[in-house]
Amino acid sequence: MRVFIAEKPALGQVIAGALGTVIRKDGYFECGSNNIVTWCIGHLLELAPPEVHNPAYKNWVQADLPLRLRPAKYQPIARTKDQLSIVQQLIGRATEIVHAGDPDDEGQLLVEEVLEYFGNTAPVKRIL
Repeated sequence: MRVFIAEKPALGQVIAGALGTVIRKDGYFECGSNNIVTWCIGHLLELAPPEVHNPAYKNWVQADLPLRLRPAKYQPIARTKDQLSIVQQLIGRATEIVHAGDPDDEGQLLVEEVLEYFGNTAPVKRIL
């Protein structure tokens, strides 16, 4: 199954309309027998607090700066966690992902970080 991941719901709706035979589901569209279109709602993940990266940073002092937050660790954003869960389930079912983030650095990042967060191994193509 091919899963399109758009940056925002409005773009997901346009892509689904172009694919035809749209069935609206919670957080995604089914388009025919082999295409699913879902979306982010802007960023679905945020940088985890410093203490998640290193427990010593829970009570850091100025001498600890700069904090070493690499590799970066992310966590779900509370207001978008339901959509993140839907995207996770669809990524798990995908045989191919189509990255449909906006054609700028931020659009690239916000879909890419979700794919990395869930350890996607399906091939990824890019549109837009």
